[in-house]
This record gives sequence, structure tokens and C-alpha cells, in this order.
Amino acid sequence: MPAFATMESGFQLNQVTNGPIHDLGKVVTMEGSHTPCGGGNRRRFLKTTAAAGAALVSAESLRAADPAKPAVPLVTLGKTEQKVTKLGMGTSWPFEASFVQRALASGIRYIDTSESYENTKAESAIGQALERTGMRKEIYLVTKNSKGHATGDAAVKVYEQRLHESLERLKTDYVDCYYIHGITGKEIGMFKDPGVKAAFENLKKQGKIRFCGLSCHDAMLPELLEAAAECGWIDQAMIKYNFRDVGKKDRHDDLQRAIDKASKANLGLIAMKTQGGAINFPDKMQALKDKGFKKEVAAIKTVWMDTRMHVVVSEMTNFSDLRENVAASQDPLTTTEMRLLEEYRKTTAHLYCHGCGDLCETAAKGVPVSTVLRYLRYYEVYGKREQARALYQALPPVARSLAEANLDAAQAACPHGLPVVDLIKRADRQMA
Repeated sequence: MPAFATMESGFQLNQVTNGPIHDLGKVVTMEGSHTPCGGGNRRRFLKTTAAAGAALVSAESLRAADPAKPAVPLVTLGKTEQKVTKLGMGTSWPFEASFVQRALASGIRYIDTSESYENTKAESAIGQALERTGMRKEIYLVTKNSKGHATGDAAVKVYEQRLHESLERLKTDYVDCYYIHGITGKEIGMFKDPGVKAAFENLKKQGKIRFCGLSCHDAMLPELLEAAAECGWIDQAMIKYNFRDVGKKDRHDDLQRAIDKASKANLGLIAMKTQGGAINFPDKMQALKDKGFKKEVAAIKTVWMDTRMHVVVSEMTNFSDLRENVAASQDPLTTTEMRLLEEYRKTTAHLYCHGCGDLCETAAKGVPVSTVLRYLRYYEVYGKREQARALYQALPPVARSLAEANLDAAQAACPHGLPVVDLIKRADRQMA
């Protein structure tokens, strides 16, 4: 169990940003896959990226500040035995190839992407950066299968074709790890499916992938992670994990046991969605700000305190994000910072969807509450309005039939006291 196991779990409705502990300036750092803030800020960032280049702290200047420390510390990624940076670059938001180059110059050597990110544009931008820098062999590169979770006899052909298209965009002949992306509880049988295993083993034999992995933030994450640990052919897993996802006496005890099992199986463990958000609750943050505490970086450093976790993947969308996260990777969380983060967790636990959909969704009878609230977070906090609408509208009709659903029962079933009725209705108004 992690050293900070007194904290309770949490999958928040709202996303926040990363920044240095004592810098209270506005930052917009995001977290791992399918991740996150306002579209206006991003558009402004894309317009000013080139002009802001001089503000970036390079790897050389970071080392000059403290030559004894590498720009980003390295860890051994489980049974892959690969040395990778403990901070990874997430890429599910718009960015230019030049920004990837800046990240590489800052010492990051782990890049996470997917065929679905920005409708394949993320892979293309990364490919351009790797081609320009000639640094492909220095980078641990992950991409994901998002568009075809094939099983059985069809798996070999589907996975090979999807990967082939990703490799073309990435301008490389292999990736270090290939994921089944966004796997759900309904797909847990994939780990024992001989067709899926054969598909990934075939890609390994061809030299197109080195390792096999998965990403997941499903309500059945504990069961999925345990199944991955047991199957033998999965090498690493990227999971939703933050300072709220530890130690609570409920569903997330199961998550802790699953992480223990995965750790004992020596899976490489990568954390996404590492933030405990408060961007829409400035009143809740003021007391911490008055103490000079920037909890966003503390949240990401808290994940690193759990020695079972190897890498944190963060969506860094501007130069401040990049500089501050690199700096955060070098220093441990202080006792004071840990205490303030714990105080914040306690006072805001009721504001976030903790992802335990098996409780409220049984009561709701049809509406996938935790999924809808995740899409609401994409819409309201991440600024991904079009994507959120598309995801919501793609749900089956029964999932959006609020009149027939017992939302009052779902709200009563929520152990964290969330206003489920209001939130689901708000999601429907904005995304239907």
C-alpha cells in the first residue's frame, strides 16, 4: 500500500491544473488520456506558442540550476525493464510539433498518444517532431487502438491495420507499447481471448511493438487491472489515479488491492487523471492560496510518492506547464504540502464523481451516471465541447432517457453526496 494510504479516493467532476507549489499564477496543465481547460485559453496558446518559446526552461538550464539532478528523473518501467522518465507527455489536446520538440529539450522521454487524439493529428505532430529531431530511439513511445477492439479470428487483421496507420503518422516502424485503449468492464474477456493475445504477439514478432498495454478509467477498473495482471501478456497499464484514489473503506479498497496485484506481477503502472480539481470552486481554494500553497503540483507529486506507480502522464499545453512539471518531478512533496493537500481533500470530497458507477448506475436503471458525468467534465472543464457532445449523443437511447431513469435513487445511492439529479440534467441540457 502507498505511504499516503490515509487519503480517500476520488474521480472529480472538475479538472485543475499543474503549477509550482508557491506560484499562484494561472496555469492550465492537463492530465493523461481523454483529458483536459477552457477552449479559449487553448486557442490563445496556439496563437502565441512561437512567441513564447523563449520562456521555456531548457534541459540545459535545468541542469545548470542543479547539475546533480537530471532534468526529469528516470524509473524502471516494471517488467519492460526500460528506463523511462517519470513524467510523460500526454497529447490529447491540440499542439504543434514544435511543442513536442520543446518537451524533448526539457528532458521528457516518454510520450503517450492515440489514433483518436485530435482525430489522428496528435500522432502526425509527434511524427513530425521525431523526424525533425532524429530522437526516435531515445523516446519511449506509446500509442493506442481506439477504433477497433476486435476479438477472436478478426483480431490479428484489425490490430495490424490500425497500428500500420498509426506508424505511418508517427513516422516510425515501431512503437514501444501498443494499448487497448479505454477498455471497459464489458470487455474483460479480451484478456483471455486467444485471438487478441495472438494479435499482439504477432505484432511483437514483426517488430512493430515491443510491449503490450491497456488504458482504463472504467468503473470496473479494479477487476480489469487484476485480469491484466493475471493474463501474462500485458506489460503495462495506464489507469486513472490521483490523490483521492487511495485508502478509502469502500470500492476503492478494491482498486488498492488490484494495484498491489499488478505491482507484484511487475506491470509498468502509469497514472493519468492525476489532478484533484477545483477550478470551478475558487472559494474552496482561497484558504490554501492564502498559505502560499499551489495544490496542483502537489497532487501530481503525491502520485509519485506511491512507489507502485512508475510514470505520470500529464497534458502539458503551454511552456509554464512544461517547466513546472519538470521542476516538480525533481523534488518530493513536503510534510506541509502533504498536510494541506489532505485538508483540501477532506473539504472537497463531496464535489467530485469518484467513478464508483456500479453503485449509482444500478439504482438509475439505464443512465450510465459516471460516464455521463465524465462527459460533463470534458464539456465544462476541459473545454472539449464538441467531443463531449459527440460522446454523449453516441450513448444508446436508454442511457439518455432521463424521464424513465430513477435519478433520485441514483443520488441516494451516491456515498459521496453528489447532487446527481442536477448534474445529470445539466449534462443533458448542454450536450443533448
